Amino acid sequence: MFNLQETTQRIREATGHLKGVRIAVMGCIVNGPGEMADADFGYVGGAPGKINLYVGKEAVKFNIPEAEAVEKLQDLIREHGRWVDAPEEVVEI
Repeated sequence: MFNLQETTQRIREATGHLKGVRIAVMGCIVNGPGEMADADFGYVGGAPGKINLYVGKEAVKFNIPEAEAVEKLQDLIREHGRWVDAPEEVVEI
């Protein structure tokens, strides 16, 4: 339902600093939810250009436009108290 490699990279860039939070990225709604194993959150293609978000194996947000889905995933992680801001990078002069 979407480019898995590009999407995974975008999600990794947005959430890679979150230690202990497991996010499953699945391209297909048919097999995706069953294969998410023990993920805390799921990002699953639901239809062309649309994403469904999961908490565990429960779908909680549906038909999110792909362009907004990474941000909505971040919001979902915040709603469940698992978000921490990324450490600021120190720039030496």
